[in-house]
Amino acid sequence: MKHKNTILIVEDEKIPAAFLEEILEENGFIVVGICDSGADAVKKAVQLKPEIIFMDIMLKDNISGCEAALKIASLTVSKIIFLTAHSEAEMIEYALDANAVNYLIKPYKEEQILATLRVALRKENRDCHKLTQVHLKHGYTYDLHKQKLFLNKRRIDIGIKSMLLLDYMCSHAGKVLSKGELSHCIYGGYGKEGTLRTLISRLNKTVGYELIEHQKNKGYTVASNML
Repeated sequence: MKHKNTILIVEDEKIPAAFLEEILEENGFIVVGICDSGADAVKKAVQLKPEIIFMDIMLKDNISGCEAALKIASLTVSKIIFLTAHSEAEMIEYALDANAVNYLIKPYKEEQILATLRVALRKENRDCHKLTQVHLKHGYTYDLHKQKLFLNKRRIDIGIKSMLLLDYMCSHAGKVLSKGELSHCIYGGYGKEGTLRTLISRLNKTVGYELIEHQKNKGYTVASNML
């Protein structure tokens, strides 16, 4: 990765924070600060204006990482990646409200860290261009700029992993993507084939039709018209 993206780490444990800092700096990122409380996180986010924030859920003061992220989202344009030991279901509401681009389940590995950053950087690159929408079937529209799914202009909450899947597929609308490519994008290469199938099935069930289509012996595709 060739970049000079700035990152703030919000983590209340020194060893995980140091591990994350080491991985990031080895891969060319600039860590502009490390803090362990919600109050400091908000303060540093406003002062340092990092492009990306790794935000732990459990912090040292009475402000949780989720609360700090919601505050930061209202004051900055920083992209937030949550660090958590919680399941996806427990994360959806806060993550969507804070416009989080992804989250990492502890303990995490280097490739998983870098995979989440690729998603954040992809969104950042889009923000420099005009709004791009992908029109799907049955009144659904996916906004590549905002990374959100809409039904007749009403936002549909589908969860972070489903959003990552749909985002990647809409970025490659009309193409057939392999299971391996999708697993690498969403899970950093650690997802199993059954996990991907379950995610696709859940997304299709949410929208009420086969939004993500399976092509035997080839992979998956999403039918759409790009504007």
